[in-house]
Amino acid sequence: MQKIKIKKADLVKFLSYFIIFFLLFFWYNKTNSPTFIWDFNSASIYSQEEKKIIWNEGFLLWEKKQEKPYLSISFKPDYIKIDNNLIKILDLNIKSKYFKDKVTPISLVIDWERTDPRWQVSGNNLILTSKAKIDSETIKVFVHELGHIVDIYYLNDNAWLDKSEDFYKISWLAYNIKNKNAKITDFVSGYSLSNKYEDFAESFVFYIFHNEEFLRRSLSNYSLKLKYNFFKNYVFNSNEFKNTTFWSGSIATYNWDSTKIWINLKKYLYYIR
Repeated sequence: MQKIKIKKADLVKFLSYFIIFFLLFFWYNKTNSPTFIWDFNSASIYSQEEKKIIWNEGFLLWEKKQEKPYLSISFKPDYIKIDNNLIKILDLNIKSKYFKDKVTPISLVIDWERTDPRWQVSGNNLILTSKAKIDSETIKVFVHELGHIVDIYYLNDNAWLDKSEDFYKISWLAYNIKNKNAKITDFVSGYSLSNKYEDFAESFVFYIFHNEEFLRRSLSNYSLKLKYNFFKNYVFNSNEFKNTTFWSGSIATYNWDSTKIWINLKKYLYYIR
């Protein structure tokens, strides 16, 4: 058998290419992971760097630095005011132990001209109408928007894996194309039928505020069972919100918008403290 001789020059070239490839690979993951640049001239900021190792089904994925969540607030125009108690409630949600590791740093814009929609996610900004009131619907809409943040950033936190895809494929072939066997009863609300992202956010809200009802429906609907288990296993895997109830009375089988289902806001706020 003829021995293969490796020239020293070839070995050096190979190692050089390998190092260059590794550095490019590292740079790509660094630049394509969610990063945030903020204006620190804001009303209130809570920020601190932490290192987070992400595990999934026994495999070590990618190690990245992520800032702890904080809330920065700006006004449009800058002279308008909003109820300080509402700001405190929003801040309480973001810094709650149930959300703080799941939402990215948030910039909240209070917009005088906005009337509809009441809230909107634009990039990593949350835009809120200045006419928002302190009621259960406002807070549920806010949590709905946090659901979009969890979907876009928390579950898509590394270059190789978007865990949200496991949720989407339960009912969706594409952005707004449902699986051919999908039924209305596979969704927690009429609005969740709009597209896969609204399905995620509405289901997120339903899991948090109407967990018992979500679980009850999942016992007779396989798609809802998969959606319920997704949040239980991948978003709230320490039994957060499990078997909780923040409302009294029955919920109609069909609701267009789950944020309009009344809850006891005081009970919810007490729970997340």
